Amino acid sequence: MVARVEKVLMGNITNGTEPYIKNTDNSKTVQKMLKSNKQFCSKLGKYRMPFAWSVRSVFKDNQGTVDRESRFSPLFKQESNKISTEDLLKLITEYRRAEKTSKLQTIPGSLEISVDCVPLEHPNCVTSSYVPLKPFEECGLHALTVEVDEFLQDSAKFAQPYRVYKNHIYVYPKHLKYDSQKSFAKARNIAVYVEFRSSDEEHSKPLKCIYGKPGGPVFTTAACSTVLHHSQNPDFYDEVKIELPTQLHEKHHLLFSFFHVTCDINAKTSSKKKEALETPVGYAWLPLLKEGRLASQEFSVPVSCTLPSGYLLIKETSSNKNGSEVKWVDGGKPIFKISTLVLSTVYTQDPHLNRFFQQCQKRETDLSQPPTSNFLNCLKGLLSMEKIHVIIRFLPVLFNQLFKVLTQNDSDEVTNSTTRVLVHILAKCHEENVDHYLHSYIKFVFKTEAHGFRTVHEELAKGMTSDLKSNEQAAVKNILKFSWFFLDIIVKSMAQHLVDSEKLKVPRQQRFPGTFQSHLETLIMTVSDHIYWKSKELPEETRSANQAVAAFVKRCFTLMDRGFTFKLINNYINMITATDNKTLCEFKFEFLREVCNHEHYIPLSLPIPSARITDKASPEAQNAKVDMPEYSLTGEFCRKHFLTGLLLRELGLALQDEQDIRHLALASLKNLMAKHSLDSRYATKDKQAKIASLYLPLYGLILDNMPRFFLRDLFPIYLTSSDQGSRDDLSVGGGLAGQIVHTISHGNSVDAAFSKEVLNSITAFSSLALSTANNADSRGSLISVESNPSNSDRNSEKMDGCEKFPRPQSLIGFGSRFDKLDQAETRSLLMCFLHIMKTISEDVMVAYWHRAIHQEISDFFNILELCLQHFRFLGKRHIARKLAAAVKLAQATQGTGTLKGSNASSQSSGLLPQWMLSSQDGHRHARSQTMPIIRGKNALTNPKLLQMMETDGNTPENDSTFSPTDIEANLSTEVALTVLDVLELFVHHHKKQLQLDEGQNSLMKKVFDTYLLFFQINQSTTTLRHVFASLRLFIQKFPCVFFQGKADLCGCLCYEILKCCNHRSSSTQTEAAALLYFLMRKNFEFTKGKSIVRSHLQVIKAVSQLIADAGIGGSRFQQSLAIINNFANGDAPLKSTSFPAEVKDLTKRIRTVLMATSQMKEHEKDPEMLVDLQYSLANSYASTPELRRTWLESMAKIHVRNGDLSEAAMCYIHISALIAESLKRRGYWKPEKARISSAGVEEASVANCSPLLTPREGETSFSMGWAAFMNISPNVQEEGAMKEDTGTQDTPYTEDTLVEQLELCVDYLWKSERYELIADINKPIIAVFEKRRDFKRLSELYYDIHRSYLKVTEVVHSEKRLFGRYYRVAFYGQGFFEEEESKEFIYKEPKLTGLSEISQRLLKLYSDKFGADNVKMIQDSNKVNPKDLDPRFAYIQVTYVVPYFDEKEQQEKKTDFERHHNINRFVFETPFTLSGKKHGDVEEQCKRRTILTTSSMFPYLKKRIQVVKQQSTEMNPIEVAIDEMSRKVSELNQLCRMDEVDMIRLQLKLQGSVSVKVNAGPMAYARAFLEEKNAKKYPDNQVKLLKEIFRQFADACGQALDVNERLIKEDQVEYQEEMKAHYREMLNELSAIMNEQIPHTRQPGTDRPNSTF
Repeated sequence: MVARVEKVLMGNITNGTEPYIKNTDNSKTVQKMLKSNKQFCSKLGKYRMPFAWSVRSVFKDNQGTVDRESRFSPLFKQESNKISTEDLLKLITEYRRAEKTSKLQTIPGSLEISVDCVPLEHPNCVTSSYVPLKPFEECGLHALTVEVDEFLQDSAKFAQPYRVYKNHIYVYPKHLKYDSQKSFAKARNIAVYVEFRSSDEEHSKPLKCIYGKPGGPVFTTAACSTVLHHSQNPDFYDEVKIELPTQLHEKHHLLFSFFHVTCDINAKTSSKKKEALETPVGYAWLPLLKEGRLASQEFSVPVSCTLPSGYLLIKETSSNKNGSEVKWVDGGKPIFKISTLVLSTVYTQDPHLNRFFQQCQKRETDLSQPPTSNFLNCLKGLLSMEKIHVIIRFLPVLFNQLFKVLTQNDSDEVTNSTTRVLVHILAKCHEENVDHYLHSYIKFVFKTEAHGFRTVHEELAKGMTSDLKSNEQAAVKNILKFSWFFLDIIVKSMAQHLVDSEKLKVPRQQRFPGTFQSHLETLIMTVSDHIYWKSKELPEETRSANQAVAAFVKRCFTLMDRGFTFKLINNYINMITATDNKTLCEFKFEFLREVCNHEHYIPLSLPIPSARITDKASPEAQNAKVDMPEYSLTGEFCRKHFLTGLLLRELGLALQDEQDIRHLALASLKNLMAKHSLDSRYATKDKQAKIASLYLPLYGLILDNMPRFFLRDLFPIYLTSSDQGSRDDLSVGGGLAGQIVHTISHGNSVDAAFSKEVLNSITAFSSLALSTANNADSRGSLISVESNPSNSDRNSEKMDGCEKFPRPQSLIGFGSRFDKLDQAETRSLLMCFLHIMKTISEDVMVAYWHRAIHQEISDFFNILELCLQHFRFLGKRHIARKLAAAVKLAQATQGTGTLKGSNASSQSSGLLPQWMLSSQDGHRHARSQTMPIIRGKNALTNPKLLQMMETDGNTPENDSTFSPTDIEANLSTEVALTVLDVLELFVHHHKKQLQLDEGQNSLMKKVFDTYLLFFQINQSTTTLRHVFASLRLFIQKFPCVFFQGKADLCGCLCYEILKCCNHRSSSTQTEAAALLYFLMRKNFEFTKGKSIVRSHLQVIKAVSQLIADAGIGGSRFQQSLAIINNFANGDAPLKSTSFPAEVKDLTKRIRTVLMATSQMKEHEKDPEMLVDLQYSLANSYASTPELRRTWLESMAKIHVRNGDLSEAAMCYIHISALIAESLKRRGYWKPEKARISSAGVEEASVANCSPLLTPREGETSFSMGWAAFMNISPNVQEEGAMKEDTGTQDTPYTEDTLVEQLELCVDYLWKSERYELIADINKPIIAVFEKRRDFKRLSELYYDIHRSYLKVTEVVHSEKRLFGRYYRVAFYGQGFFEEEESKEFIYKEPKLTGLSEISQRLLKLYSDKFGADNVKMIQDSNKVNPKDLDPRFAYIQVTYVVPYFDEKEQQEKKTDFERHHNINRFVFETPFTLSGKKHGDVEEQCKRRTILTTSSMFPYLKKRIQVVKQQSTEMNPIEVAIDEMSRKVSELNQLCRMDEVDMIRLQLKLQGSVSVKVNAGPMAYARAFLEEKNAKKYPDNQVKLLKEIFRQFADACGQALDVNERLIKEDQVEYQEEMKAHYREMLNELSAIMNEQIPHTRQPGTDRPNSTF
């Protein structure tokens, strides 16, 4: 801030400052000064002279913080040669530098001005034109404040549209160069007077429009400059502010008068000669308008000596024509410099704009004439306007004028030009980023124009269309880019037009002329056309246009006929839909989202008659009740509810599209539904219900897309449930490889039109089966595998007395896409579905259930189950952890900018692929819920989210808003309770159907499975409390389902309740115990006080299963048992009955099982012991097949875990035998005359090869019970030990259970490579399906058998199968091995397990048990005397054994399989000599052969079986020789007989027989036992036998050599010759020893008829 101090004119500046600077105490001097000052003030008081200047800073920093503390600098004396503003600025920039400051002369004194910020609402303030901003308050309270004009740079950055009238010109006299003038004698102390005149007549007066100085009048007629003493070339720094008249004309001008002022007031000259105070020394003038416009610029003008009248007309300064009139100073040179600055909201200072406004003014006089070419040129001239700041300042005026022009003409050329100009202006504004001015223009300034029938909206629509059709790239681009502006103007114009023409009350169809409607339609179509074609090359522009059209159409609902608006929407959507271009799909949803955001969307979506959501009471509503809402997206629906139908249709199509688009579509729907639910207008329940019914077709869409739902690892829960009856638990066939197989081969429940491959693909969801298109309800058959309702279901459908309708096909082609919906999408869809379920009226639901076919109800439950799966409760810490991980992931991917997995391939994974690792709290799900909050790009800016990361989800208590963890937890509970409500409603209305067949119907199964799902998925304790209550009611309603007929429902329920008895939350534990007690009590009452057998059995069975699955049995579980006992003891009504005792007995049994289990825990690491324990538990349950089966299944699981698949298969075979026996005992197969096919009879007579297949007269298959399985494994005899007991009566087995079980056996036989048994297992199943005439299944079974035999052929041939090795293991050590002490077992080890491997395994196992120092291995296989062993150690002896076959068996068992199946005898040999050494010479080498017999056959339920019998024989040396030689002979013969000879083995064997050293091999035996001198020592018959063997040996070797010769290549000829030579030598030696001629190899084929050559 710079202050200039002026002083009354007194002459020289230096003289003026001297008295202030000099310090004088002389009172005379002071008096003198005072006197002279008085004189000057009285004479020259009105003149000023420069005196001093000072400066201070206003702001502290570049941010514009006001500096309140700063003070002015000292007053510096003004130098007379540095008067101009430029000089002063130079001084100011330098004054801070010390060396410069020292040169400046300081005047004592200081200047105080306070600087402060003024509040926006400042009272009693006037503008720079002295107009009050607001009406004044009392002037006494607040001083008057004045705004000053800002002179901003001419740039768009600082420009603002003018909003207040302002019309000022600022004039600055700068410099007068009078040193060369000769006209005046004295012209030194010059003062300039400025006046504003409207005429150059002689006596014209100046106008009173110059702003006065403070303290003087407000306006004056003249302003005077400062005077510089004795300066002929004075500089001036004065500013003159003038208020311009509104209408300027050519005569308005500025007049400058120059006067010489006399300063010499003390002159002693005579009064005559006294000079006048002012002497005129010249005049100058400046006309304001140049070519009709004002300008801010510098002028240099000549000065005239006199002022003639009419001086404005004197153009030339040369003195030719009018020279006589004007006398110029200094020959008419431009010696006076002035500058002007115009601040006017009236005069534009831009040539183009100025001309345009002038032409418009001319045209206003007569509008009937067509526009002149001049007018058109000026209009087009606006296109060359470059000064953006001018455009911005005059924006509102210019727009108003242009819209006027638009309506005031008939020519299309003007319309087009005007549109172009508008576009040009918009583009300029957009370039400078001042779009907000455009918005505020539309909102606050725009007022529609109409001229005759021409209106702004219609003309604009025409102009835009013609521009778009012109196909000029730039024009089209800009129109699209700024379509928002045009469309907003059109809307506002339409609305104002309706108000102005008072058409608001007119019916909508008549509000606008047809021409306008057609123009509008054309416009929207043209825009959509451009969007369609240009979305790739102009992505931004088309997006903006799309958004604009949406906003426009939405507004049209308010003003126009809604049918017409619907037509616009329809055309638009159809135009941009016909493609798979992703950008266009995004546009489409942005468009829909905007349109659906209309405040009256709901009334718009309802058909006209019921546009109001009526109250129940009104008669309309009563009639509407009859109208059942659509739940499928049909054409009819879309016609009735246009907007909703459109949105849902597009959603359906989007779901067939790629991931990003699906996300967009779902977000649109979800946000819309959320908006309705929070709308206070529709808060009541019935209104919400009506809204929900609008969205019902979404349910159809969900059904259509069921197979694509995100199901990854959502179904680990089913792994734990028992196999009985839970085949179709695979809700929608959740992809579990293990169970899929059974679901597929599930008897009659599969639609026969399916091929196995199709079924596979559906169940595994690899793709959608399109082959079902011929099916009437193609979707239905795809979704659940049990698509063929059983007879009872069909009957139930007839019984309802209500006709069923399959769902009509939806409009959307179905099944064109197979990729999965990711987790976020699935959740969004389900959330919308749940919202509908929650709000829709019960009547609608019930009506739907009564109409829907069985299949659809099944799918309905599938969706409910999906909901539970996807919104399961994860525990708060878990949610917080995942959120944190999600944020990290988002941060990681922010660099790339993609958060969504935007690959659209069929495996498009969830939103956040790998960030969820399996959690520790009981969830075995590798990935879990995606947090919805992560969607979108703003994940990282979400403060809630970031706060959660820091706090690990524990938000401070006082925080009233929910943390995301709470939201997720609440959501989960809300979902569960909604599903529970729907279930309750269903059960309430379907009691009759659910009770059919004592509850053994598929509907009951579905409902009950959904109930169980609550337990199988983590729930919050709140939810569980409600679930328990609901189940109590359920048991109360349907006791027969649980306590009569099949026990599977009761079993599943017990299993889940017991699991809850082990729950972490004590409240849940108590609730579970109470429910279990309630179940038992109901059972007791149901049997009329007889017993609780059913619940007793099922509870024990469930406990057994849980032990294997969940490891229950801790203190929590014991506590629950105690609670149940307390309930029983405290139940007064039942005190006197047997009930409390039965409950007590049950809890006792449970504890026994738990004890056995804790033993198992000890032996966790010892698989053999573990299986033995389970085996003994299974045996203890011989009387209850269910429990025995449970333990056998548990054993099978352990075997599978350890890779012992043969044993697992055996477990399943035993279970099958058990079921068959149970069925037989229950008399399941009544004797009936069986029809036996002729083939069957023949077969029976030939050999009873499959007792399963050839029943005796009057019996059907299976009726033999366990015996039917004898040919597969004699071990099944154990299953015949079943005791008759109440338990057997309660086993819910049927033929189907058996078939299912046998299919499981087949599965494991395949896995364990025992292919030979597959046919045996399949034959009885074939019998069942033959009886049922199920040819499809028969073909599958025969195919299976066919495959198994092909496999057998292959493996027998290749000998690649390894059935395992056998070892004898004996344990010694009284203190260590309790029951096992001194017992021997045969261990079956997998594949090629070596001796060292099993020894190491056992050594490690028992070292871990007893301590490494206490266990020793016995290295040999001799007999052990326990007394000789050190009692401080545990000893283990391991010996390799092989299966033993006598001669008959050797003949019968030809294949590898036969030699490893159903074997229980094993042999091992121990060498010894009589002298006590282990090995000796041939003559003294003896051998002990030990044969062991096991208690059961291998393979068995266990992989080790105890040895029950042991016999050993000793062989003398010659017997050893006979044994060895016969083995050699048989090996050679076998090798020669093979179809494909194994050359390597053959040559090795030959070498070992023919080319061996003298003292070893066959010849050693010959010498030792056949030479005459030795032969006498041995019995004759043995010597003879050995000789015969040697003859065979010689024969075999010859044969082998022949085979070798035939097969070798030339490189081995020499080798062959060598072997032949050895062979001849051997024969010669043998002949010598045996004293007979051993013949050489005979010719092939002469006398060896068995020869294979």
